[in-house]
Amino acid sequence: MHTIGVLKEGERRRLVALAPAGVARLGVQVKVIVQKGAGRAAGFTDEAYLKAGAELVDGRADVMQRADIILGHDSHYRGEELDGPKTFIGFFNVLNDRAVVDTYARDGITLYSLDMIPRTTLAQAMDVLSSVASISGYQAVLLAAERSLATVPMITSAGGTLRPAKFLIMGAGVAGLQAIATAKRLGAIVRAYDVRAASRTEVESLGATFIEVDGAVDARSTGGYAVEQSAEQLERIREVIHREAAQADVVITTARIPGKSAPLLITEEMVLAMKPGAVIVDLAASTGGNCALTEPDATVMRNEITILGPTAIECSCAHSTSFLISNNYTTFIEHLLKNIGGKPNDEILRGTRVVENGVVVNARFLGN
Repeated sequence: MHTIGVLKEGERRRLVALAPAGVARLGVQVKVIVQKGAGRAAGFTDEAYLKAGAELVDGRADVMQRADIILGHDSHYRGEELDGPKTFIGFFNVLNDRAVVDTYARDGITLYSLDMIPRTTLAQAMDVLSSVASISGYQAVLLAAERSLATVPMITSAGGTLRPAKFLIMGAGVAGLQAIATAKRLGAIVRAYDVRAASRTEVESLGATFIEVDGAVDARSTGGYAVEQSAEQLERIREVIHREAAQADVVITTARIPGKSAPLLITEEMVLAMKPGAVIVDLAASTGGNCALTEPDATVMRNEITILGPTAIECSCAHSTSFLISNNYTTFIEHLLKNIGGKPNDEILRGTRVVENGVVVNARFLGN
């Protein structure tokens, strides 16, 4: 029987990769050991893990030694002494942080990274990226509303009427669509743009206005992700964004390209043209940012404009995020246990397996 070990994340990451419900679900097939305090910051007590059937262990070293499958969302292997072959599962952003793979390869480890999950119907229930993006888009709107100098909905009172805030959402992937939905629920006027023309229907179905860019190229990869635009196309997009941003009370940018730096959408000139008191929330801060003035995990003030660059905004809702990603990881582990022996070339396993027994084997990683 396999033993799955659950690591405690670092202090900054309040998430846990496996919630007690996931332990109960997997407990029939595997033994689960959990590092003490692993779920505390996300609102899951050690007692809840014990009740679900897990065994608690004192520290990382105990997990590393006793488990053959080690689970940590962003908790990396640090070169600890290992006893026998190990398989690590997590969300390691390997296309944007290639150096992280070297440590696993050097020590003969097998590594599955779920940021590499294929965009297929079967893999949908294992899509950690979408779960994290949903919470990020939601939280970005709340953060912007909190930092804005104006109210979001229209408010009529004895003192007059306050108009609804104008939100500009850049990127209509999972995070962008969740931001649109949340801003609309709060009563904002929402306009949105994405390089993928197919996003128009989704944007409009949420009650937002889709921004047209004349001559822009519909750009998406076969996996449904946006791809890089040419310099000429980017310039055309920026001209439209410049006009839109000048009217916005809040701008939320979500544009990312796997394995690449985030595209620059908001220039310093655009920021200086925005209204005093406006807020920018840049959800691409960890990969360079969509705004020229973004600094990761910092608040930048320029010309009375607030620019926020959170890199782990999903951790603000640690319990909810952990609940979602635990379901994703649990489904993936069930799939792994079912197929690893008889179907090693299964599409999902092949897509997420970056290192196998110390050898880098992932075609997407090697070709990036």
